[in-house]
Amino acid sequence: MTTENALINKSYYQTIIDEHEKEHPIKILGEMYMEEMKKQRPNLSSIRYAQGEVYFLNEDYEAAIYKWGNPLDDQLIPWAQKNIADAHFEMGLLEDAEKFYKEVNTQSVALKAEVLLQLFSLYIQQSRHENAVDAIKNAIKLDPDYSCVTEIAKTFFENFKDWDNAVELAVNEAIRTKSLSWFEVVEGYAEQGHTTNLEPNYFHEVLVTLLQIDKYRFESLSEVLWNSYKQSDFYIQWLEEINQLILNNDFEESYMWKKLPNLFKVSYFELISGRFLIRDISKLIQSHLTNWLEISSVSDTLISSTAILAWDELFPSELDETVVSEAEYHFENSNAHQNGRQVGMELFESIQTWAEKEGLLDDLSDFIKPMLEGYNIEVASPSKIRSIIKTSIEFLIEKRVEVENGIIEKINWNEELLAKLNDIHHQLGDMEKEEAEVITNSFSQLKNDIVQNMMSKLPELLRNCSEMVHEDSDFAKLHVEINDEMNRQIANYMEKTALHDFKNAVQEWIEDSEREFNDSQIKINEMSESFNHQYGEEKIVLEGDFKILDDWQRDMERLARGMVHLDKANILLRNNPSQLLLKGAGKLLGSMSKNKEKLHYKYKNYIENEDYSQITQELISPFIQQLELFEGSIEWDVSKFFSNSLEVLNMVSEEVQGDIEKHKDSLDTMRERPEIYRDPLTLFELKLRQYELVNGVG
Repeated sequence: MTTENALINKSYYQTIIDEHEKEHPIKILGEMYMEEMKKQRPNLSSIRYAQGEVYFLNEDYEAAIYKWGNPLDDQLIPWAQKNIADAHFEMGLLEDAEKFYKEVNTQSVALKAEVLLQLFSLYIQQSRHENAVDAIKNAIKLDPDYSCVTEIAKTFFENFKDWDNAVELAVNEAIRTKSLSWFEVVEGYAEQGHTTNLEPNYFHEVLVTLLQIDKYRFESLSEVLWNSYKQSDFYIQWLEEINQLILNNDFEESYMWKKLPNLFKVSYFELISGRFLIRDISKLIQSHLTNWLEISSVSDTLISSTAILAWDELFPSELDETVVSEAEYHFENSNAHQNGRQVGMELFESIQTWAEKEGLLDDLSDFIKPMLEGYNIEVASPSKIRSIIKTSIEFLIEKRVEVENGIIEKINWNEELLAKLNDIHHQLGDMEKEEAEVITNSFSQLKNDIVQNMMSKLPELLRNCSEMVHEDSDFAKLHVEINDEMNRQIANYMEKTALHDFKNAVQEWIEDSEREFNDSQIKINEMSESFNHQYGEEKIVLEGDFKILDDWQRDMERLARGMVHLDKANILLRNNPSQLLLKGAGKLLGSMSKNKEKLHYKYKNYIENEDYSQITQELISPFIQQLELFEGSIEWDVSKFFSNSLEVLNMVSEEVQGDIEKHKDSLDTMRERPEIYRDPLTLFELKLRQYELVNGVG
């Protein structure tokens, strides 16, 4: 055991005591200490350090700290500092332990690594994940071969599902160690989906390294990464990365590729499926086709060589001449005339799927129906299938202009509908305004008539109460009796006459309002039917809210109840000068017979000629206020009648406007980016040409 290993394992004490001693190390070291003290210049450093180790191992941490804290040789001081931190760690004094670990100053790689590993453990106990990550990564950076540090890190990252750091560790270790086990770890992470967030060039060096070590394992890792990127936004980047990697590295011609040829084949047909624009894949296709032909076995070059020849026909000068020449050689020496019925049917189905997405499937089906044998393409020969596909592509190319015109027609049609909806909206607004004015004016007239009747009839009734004045009346009490009679007359009139007139007038007003609403509803229905007929379906149903009439009826009944419950009025019991004079005279002169005739005349004349307009106004004022409040709400109520219809119009207008915007966007896209429509058809032509080459037709 080296001294450094002994220091790491706290077994340094075993190096300074006789291994044959049977006594306990504490006793032995104590005797050694006493013996050393007898010397003229004792050196106690090693003994003290060893005593600290034994105390620590026997869990006497305070004694250990005391021993390690005494003067020691320079070589042992950093280890003693680390051991003091360990003792605090064991006692659960984690903050103190961290402080002591960070104070260790040493050039020893082993001691630095041990401190980092201890800090790593300390941070895990404190749930300080980021600090633990930094500690273990620093330990790896210091010495990745030190005491299973990479395995410790791998386990830690996996337990905490810290996949970014786990992948980084595995990639770095695979490159550093060139150990297949680490490459397998990388492959496992990729298979579990932990690498899809990393850009493909992240794996460049690890792939190049593996390619030089083991080509089959290279294929295996490439396949897993390939599949993981397939559904991600990095798919094109991955294909660019793997193609450049293969182009830039030489291979042994004798090696037979097992996984890559099919991966290249599948990816090629995905690239030309219509999912991507030609300009976005054109450069990639050049390297992809070159590599695909290069790694294909001699017996399996027909598909890759015909793909190159078809691409070269549609996009001349894009591929290297040597690649085209090699493809021609393989094609001429391959067995063409394969049974391509299934491939042809798949191509035709992909054309139908695209046509359906563009809204052209029915047109295409009608067009090619005469060409189909018994309406079943499955019984057609490869040559016949080729003719059907070629005709379908030509038909769809010509349909491009027709599709554009169709979109323009849809825009125009929707704009007409929107104009019609706006017109209906304006008409409803005008109807609402007119209706509110008519109904409000009608109610205002009702209110004025009722009020005028009351202002006319009630004073007349009050003046008629003069008949109660006689020469033999008790003038001292007469004003009270007449006041009571006046209130009875008012109440009787309100209950018998005014209420009846009010109810009749209100009923007539509500019936007139209902006729107004019905007339409006008829006009609304006519507008709805006209629009729905133009639209081709029942798109709008506009209905007025007739519940408003019930609300008005209920409000009028409430007003009527308030009308007959008037408070008793002080008509002749007021303190104005005339009444005070009459009441005083009645009390003073009422008992004197010679004054009665004169008083009788005065009383009668007062009642007959008094102005009762103010008291009448006061009596009916609460009722008038209620009428005016109701009158003020009529306009809002009428708007409520139309509100549902206006909401329907707004909703349908937004929908039609949305359709217009959608069609305009489609039209703009077709005009500004014609390749979106054209490219899939061009790629169908490309596939058709390859189909012709493979099957020797056309």
